[in-house]
This record gives sequence, C-alpha cells and structure tokens, in this order.
Amino acid sequence: MRKEHYLLKVLTPLHIGAGQGLGHVDLPIVREAHTNFPYIPGTSLKGALRNLEINQVARARGEKPSQVEERLTKNKFDQKEEDILRLAKIFGVAGEGAEEGREVGAGKVLFSDAFIVLFPVKSAKGVFSLTTCPYVINRFFELLGIDQRVKDVPEGKAKVLSTKDHKNLINNKLLLEEFVFEAEESEELRKFVELVGAFAGEENKRRIVCVNDTDFMDFVSNYTEVQTHIKIDLDTGTVKEGALWTEEYVPAESVFAFSLVFLEELDFTPPTTFHLGGDITTGKGFVKVQRLEV
Repeated sequence: MRKEHYLLKVLTPLHIGAGQGLGHVDLPIVREAHTNFPYIPGTSLKGALRNLEINQVARARGEKPSQVEERLTKNKFDQKEEDILRLAKIFGVAGEGAEEGREVGAGKVLFSDAFIVLFPVKSAKGVFSLTTCPYVINRFFELLGIDQRVKDVPEGKAKVLSTKDHKNLINNKLLLEEFVFEAEESEELRKFVELVGAFAGEENKRRIVCVNDTDFMDFVSNYTEVQTHIKIDLDTGTVKEGALWTEEYVPAESVFAFSLVFLEELDFTPPTTFHLGGDITTGKGFVKVQRLEV
C-alpha cells in the first residue's frame, strides 16, 4: 500500500454544493459538520478525475465519452482493452448490468476528502492574507506524519513566521476585514510555511497568518464569496419573476490538502490543473494540484 499527499489551490471561485440552503444563501457550499470549515468531498475529487480520464481514453479511441463510460460502468469491456481496464482498476466497477462471472469491485485508489489549509481574508495592507489556525496546522502535520504541533494562539494575537518582510503588517499589526490582530513571530510555523508556502507562491508565503481556532472559524464561516444570480426574460429583457438566487463559493487562493491511497501499484497521477464542482461554463471551479514531498 502506498500513500501520496497533495495540495490543491483554488484558481477560480469553487462551488461544491450542499443542496438547497435554509439560511440567507440559497445554494451553500459543503462544510464539515463538526468545524463548519469548507471541504472538498473525496467523491467530488474522484468524480472529476474519473471524467477527465474517461474523456482522454475516448479521444484516443475516437469514441464518445458516454460510450467508454457505459462500458466501464456496466463492466462490458474486453479484458485485453488495457486503457479501460486501467480505469476499472483505478476507479472501480459498479457491476450494473455486468455479465455473470465478470470481476466487479471497488477501485484500487482511495480518495480522501480535502480539508482547508489556507483561507484568504481581505487585508488593509497587501490586498489579502492567507489565514490558518493551530487546529488546521496540527491536522496537516498529522496527515503527513510530522511529529510537531503548534500551540494555541491567544485572542487578539496572530502568529507569523517573520515580522520583517510580511506583506500585511502595519506597525506589527494586522487588519483583516474589520478585525485587528497583534502580530508575533513564531518559529514553530517554519515547517508549515516551507511545505505550503512554496505551493501557494513566493509572494503568498509572506501572507501566511496563524490566528486562533475561533477566529479562523469565523473567517471561513462568514467571508466566503456569495454571488447573486438572475435569469433574464427573453421577451422583456428584464429579470424573470422568481429567478433570483444566491450561490456561495470558496474564494480563489484557498488551499486544501488531500491524500490518495494506492492499494496496488498503478500508473495514476492527477493532472496539474482541472475543474471541480459546478458552473464550469462561467469559469468557476478551476484548481491546480501538486504532490507534497515530505
């Protein structure tokens, strides 16, 4: 068994929906029940990557993606068809309509949920900060098997790796949205900044801020991107009656972490960039991934 860890950066606002909302947002994003933090379900990752792989196989064969997908889903392909057999091993075969005696089973690659690692928050200086918290950092270290923990942050304080060249500091203070934090240098952030900062970008590495768990929960709960949508009546050119709704998005620059577990040796690597979630035709949901080398 082999495990690989990845970071995922949101390039354009991301919507993975939780269904109809009961609050002020009609179409909210999915969130963890115990933290209220945004996350990306493993099913969404697996589904998006499966569709990409199916499309690549279909193009190479000169077939429609639906033809490849149907044969894969119903387990009706020749075992000598190595390209489709590879997909079956990676993503599994449900066995719907399969012939008796054909092998049916789960995929040999397990996709974890992706949890939030960095969340962008508007800053009075430097445009935005990339916030995190001790709970998230310690969860990240635990995922990677790193025997290190970050201590709690006092209320009203924020930890940064260095106060000398941080992009968001004004007289050693941070103004994030309407909240003011006093910055303190913390060497215990070095390992985290080195691992995550390089992927986020050299400029963004100097934007990383560790606030306390409660403040981080407030940021991810209240400062996501919410867009209002309408539908235009083609005859009148005005808003169609009843066609007004709001949709929530994880903002661009957010960073998540996830894992792939290989139950057997297979040639599979996620593409550097791909699309997740809804609204692809309006440019939403583009992400990039990079494997973490620990």
